Amino acid sequence: MKKLYLSLIALLAGIIVAQAAPNLKISCGPWIQNVTEDSFTVLWTTPEKTLSWVEVGEYDGSDWHQSSHPRHFETVSGRRTYGYFHSVKVTGLKKSTKYIYGIAGKVVTDDSNPYAIAYGPELAMRGTHTIRTLDYNAPTCNFSMVNDMHFNDAKYTALMSGVDRSKTDFIVLNGDIVSFSNSQDTLLKHTFMPIKDYAADFPVIFARGNHESRGSDWYLLPKAFPTSTGEFYYTFRQGPVAFVVLDAGEDKPDSSPEYSGQAAFDEYRLQELEWLKKAVESPEFANAPQKVCIMHIPTFNDPEAWYSQKWIADNFTPVLNKAGVKLMLAGHHHRYILAKPGEHGNDYHILANSNNERLDFSATASQITIRTYDVNGTLQHSLNL
Repeated sequence: MKKLYLSLIALLAGIIVAQAAPNLKISCGPWIQNVTEDSFTVLWTTPEKTLSWVEVGEYDGSDWHQSSHPRHFETVSGRRTYGYFHSVKVTGLKKSTKYIYGIAGKVVTDDSNPYAIAYGPELAMRGTHTIRTLDYNAPTCNFSMVNDMHFNDAKYTALMSGVDRSKTDFIVLNGDIVSFSNSQDTLLKHTFMPIKDYAADFPVIFARGNHESRGSDWYLLPKAFPTSTGEFYYTFRQGPVAFVVLDAGEDKPDSSPEYSGQAAFDEYRLQELEWLKKAVESPEFANAPQKVCIMHIPTFNDPEAWYSQKWIADNFTPVLNKAGVKLMLAGHHHRYILAKPGEHGNDYHILANSNNERLDFSATASQITIRTYDVNGTLQHSLNL
């Protein structure tokens, strides 16, 4: 009896200690990237060097119990990694399934000895979030899109506050969310923190704008936005809609003095063009009832077009026409512009969204519906295709 009593005391003490354990400190995030039918990637940063992990389970509406779910770590060539920036890909999931996840970890207190790394205590999970995997066979596809925020966090937050969480599959950031990136902290602060309540629960689809390639830390951008190709051009699908996300790069010639001799976008766009020709022939894309292109700079082909806009209009448009793309969603011009098929050599509609409006997209196999709203939630434009 005494032994049982002591065991119960020890168990209760362990529960109390676990409940009293401090929460893991997170500087930014989490945010969700690269969601498919059977996987998703969770990213976050910590103020201290930390060995972190993600715990994931199917969400059934019940309370979360830490340590009752498998732990997923970031690994490189068979070794778990630790640091300040964390990116964990969770695989082996079911399509169209809602999962609950949380992040925990322990701070690295001393890694000077390669054979005996020292850690602090295991830190409790700071809150939980849910995420739903994609489903190629879903009857609908719904998302909200913003672009050209250029560090205006107040406007960014106001526009996104009108997103209907119950009807949203993902969020699209269509370029120039920042004007430059002189530090990774600046990029993350102005890209994810204004929408942290959405970025943790919905996939964030990112199309690079011309401004995101500027600044001393621009090269860290791919870490924050991992894609299926490892580039800023890729495809994905949700329900009846296949998407191709493209990257026009910078808007001026590589020789422009603003780029300080660092631009090589001509070669980059040529590689992208060859990839695009093959990507639109994949069954996942070619067999979709609806096909949409997302690109920051639109393929407007007019006398005032800047260098890269003219190039993508001449080179990407024929491929997109042949592929049967129905709609291009863009930004860049800071005003709402709608070009109908035939106006720029295009067989598809081109919609450049305003920098002062949120675009809400809804599609079935037979129709696409678009509505745009200002910061006050007032309807500005409607389009049915």
